[in-house]
Amino acid sequence: MQVFYVPRRQFKKAEISLIKQRDLTGSLRKRFGFDWTKEENYDVYKITLAGHRTILGLMSLEVIEQESRIEIKLLESAKENIGKKKMFDRIPGCLIAFACKLSVKKGFEGFVSLRPKTALVAHYIKKYQLFRMGNHLAINKNNALVLIQKYLGNDYEIN
Repeated sequence: MQVFYVPRRQFKKAEISLIKQRDLTGSLRKRFGFDWTKEENYDVYKITLAGHRTILGLMSLEVIEQESRIEIKLLESAKENIGKKKMFDRIPGCLIAFACKLSVKKGFEGFVSLRPKTALVAHYIKKYQLFRMGNHLAINKNNALVLIQKYLGNDYEIN
């Protein structure tokens, strides 16, 4: 899996793992808009450059077994990775694809849903080909496989 380092226009290897309690520091609160300590009831994943500790983005997930889906509860890139002057690109795509791969691994056929801010609905539909499903946006099996291939590649395994 790779993120794109915008200033040098090059790809950098990245990895996704569960966040640790020690990651929830004051510096994290300065770099992210949401209070991630409130996501303690969900699995929270971080994306970092391979071999580095600086968190580029975060995502909280809820596994909804009875509906055979994973819901992305919250998804955020660090402030320096948002907008036209971002340092790294592809962060949300990698995190969304990771949720899809986790859904496949759990036998949910890549089914993932989320409730984005209203201002982001069109962006998610256009960039990640999500579709409307009630008040959620969703990813189906075919699109999940496309996102996994595009953002994670063939060799990315979830432990």
